[in-house]
Amino acid sequence: MSSTFTIIVFLAAIAYLMIAIAKLKIHPFFAMISACVAVGLLMRLQPTQIVSSITGGFGGILGSLGIVFGLGALLGEMLSESGATEVLADSVLKIAGKKHSSLAMNIIGFIISIPVYMGTAYIILDPMNKSLAYKTKKNVIVYATALSIGLLVTHCLVIPTPGPLAVASTLGLNVGWFILYALIVSVPASLLGGWVWGEFLGKKYPYEVPWGFDPEQAEKNETASDENRPSAGLALAMIFLPIAIIMLGTILGLSGAETTLGMIGNALTASSGTLSLLISVLVSMVCLKKYLKTPFGKMIPKVFNEQGNILFILGAGGSFGAIVTATGIGDVLVETLSSMNISVVVLAFVLCILLRAALGSSTVALLTTATILGPVAQEMGANMILLGLAICCGAIGLSLPTDGGFWEVKELDNFDYNKTTLIMTVGTTIASIVGFLAVLLLQLGAGALPGLH
Repeated sequence: MSSTFTIIVFLAAIAYLMIAIAKLKIHPFFAMISACVAVGLLMRLQPTQIVSSITGGFGGILGSLGIVFGLGALLGEMLSESGATEVLADSVLKIAGKKHSSLAMNIIGFIISIPVYMGTAYIILDPMNKSLAYKTKKNVIVYATALSIGLLVTHCLVIPTPGPLAVASTLGLNVGWFILYALIVSVPASLLGGWVWGEFLGKKYPYEVPWGFDPEQAEKNETASDENRPSAGLALAMIFLPIAIIMLGTILGLSGAETTLGMIGNALTASSGTLSLLISVLVSMVCLKKYLKTPFGKMIPKVFNEQGNILFILGAGGSFGAIVTATGIGDVLVETLSSMNISVVVLAFVLCILLRAALGSSTVALLTTATILGPVAQEMGANMILLGLAICCGAIGLSLPTDGGFWEVKELDNFDYNKTTLIMTVGTTIASIVGFLAVLLLQLGAGALPGLH
């Protein structure tokens, strides 16, 4: 099977998904599963291999995200119904003002995603997005863009998140210098791709009541006496509790996997912090109980029923990614780009962003690119820190329907396909390119910068 044909099949599959979902209004689950079958047949996979890839990819993504997603949604619902998100939104507006409220959400996302998995953080903070949109009368797309891009940038660039950590380890980088320059690169990427782009989209789309947001309940929470609303301190504690537990787990894990503390730490951070999130839900259930209008026993089925559709779409995205991997499309992209005579830093960025688009997983794209180009770059005498930064910037961009995060943002806020593309595909790509341009500027001054010469 020729490389050209393989790439055409991949591009045709992406085009089909866009047309089927955006124009023909086919449910994303059926669109992606049918795309899996078509790609598998065109690439001449055995029928049993097609089926096993679909089921394996579906199970893999739900195995890693299903429980986390459910617990995160449950925590978000408790924060919303108790009035905690209203209290936090008021606090943000007092500190940042209406004009800079989306900037505040971008910064919150930027910070929170360092210790907490991006998907989990978005689920927890999404009710706060909707509350801010209602209070400022801005379309929720402003806050969704600011938050999601802020979360994704540090998820892909800043240690101790798994992807950048794997890149630093694979390339043998000095972690201290890598973190410093990653932070320098990530700030303009997050601000331009998240805050500035989000505000631009807010001018394009007028305000409407956010989907799933209850204005009447919000007004009741707003006018409730202080005794019927959690304090700002309690609300802040509940939203940062999973972050604190995960950070504690990370610190305890440094004592070694064989020690008791190390085992506890690893348990708290395993599987995107599932145990930490479970503890947070249980603590919030106790601390917020008197502020909740719905009994917890009734809240659980309500939340889980609402999230079922999203989980099926996330699973189908995992299936599509598995089919792409099984057909070897990623390998073809690597071979094609590696044969071109271009700078290894530019090659690293382009290869990683294309793998990210093809496979959907930023972490897999990061590790694959670092593994392939690391030895080659070492032989060429390339600056390895700049190489690592270029790889990480590539992993931010081109979030397509292969990416679970694309569907998470779409379904949690009930955006149509076009709006989701503007947020996740265009927004991430802006952040990715801005970050890479910052890397190229660092390359120009590498001779005078500490840690780069």
